[in-house]
Amino acid sequence: MDLLTDIVRLMRPQTVQWRTVDANSRWGMRVPYRETPRFCLVVIGHCWFVPDTGEPRLLRQGDYFLLAGKTRYCLASDPEVMPKLDALRRRARNEDYLRWDDTRPGAPMRLIGGHFQTDPEHAELLDALLPQHIDVRASDQEASRLSRVLELIGEEAVCEQPGRDLVMSRLVEIMLVEVLRRPLLQIDAQRTGWLSGMADPQIAAALQRMHADVAQHWTVETLAKHVGMSRAVFARRFVERMGVAPATYLSNWRIALAKDALVNSERSISDIALSIGYLSDSAFCTAFARIVGKPPASYRKMSKALRQTDSLIIDRSA
Repeated sequence: MDLLTDIVRLMRPQTVQWRTVDANSRWGMRVPYRETPRFCLVVIGHCWFVPDTGEPRLLRQGDYFLLAGKTRYCLASDPEVMPKLDALRRRARNEDYLRWDDTRPGAPMRLIGGHFQTDPEHAELLDALLPQHIDVRASDQEASRLSRVLELIGEEAVCEQPGRDLVMSRLVEIMLVEVLRRPLLQIDAQRTGWLSGMADPQIAAALQRMHADVAQHWTVETLAKHVGMSRAVFARRFVERMGVAPATYLSNWRIALAKDALVNSERSISDIALSIGYLSDSAFCTAFARIVGKPPASYRKMSKALRQTDSLIIDRSA
């Protein structure tokens, strides 16, 4: 399994909220901030993306964006409708969607978009993986593939066929992989994190080694030897690319795997500890509590109780 697949599968992205927006006049829509990543594809026509901070950008038919940051933004037929939206915003709550339409006919426009989330235990992984903003233009090779994936997501979002949740989760995984392939090829050399590490062949090879055998007692020396670098150069470049030292990265990834196993399986704490490289329960519990803030047993109990509560809320609202 390659590194990107390993990370995306662990996060289990799912739960898409989906909507289609049509307009045939001058229009504008203010989109509130959400904790979850948001995405949008222009299907017909064009519109302007107007963030609260930063420059407006024209989005043409086939253009796509994904936002992982806390940006509030507007989508509009033209920037001149912003005073209308600003007036509406003063009379609305921050979490409200706002929509303004002119009565006069205009050019047709359609966009589709939504937001998705991961299991709560992996929210930090998603934050660490995604850049704040990803743009894919219609002229890019990825655009046609993304359009087909989004079309399927849209169909699944409104259907009631058996296996819908499984299909939807797989489609969102594919969408994430597709949009992340482009930054891997055009990564900013100053950026740190997974994308920067995966874009560096030698650091990516070291990451792949750790992911392939997470229980192995990896050292800077052995990793550097595997990728053909000196210890000092490897250690320095790893920190430059990943933002943390190799030992810290390995410890964080082990705990991410442990959190997933604690919540999504009934495996014993001893079995989980051994599978990710801890030779004693006490060493594992100490490391887990240091990184997560509570011991494994407490984390498992709390996380499963929260899931049961969320399920009850969903059942009652259905």
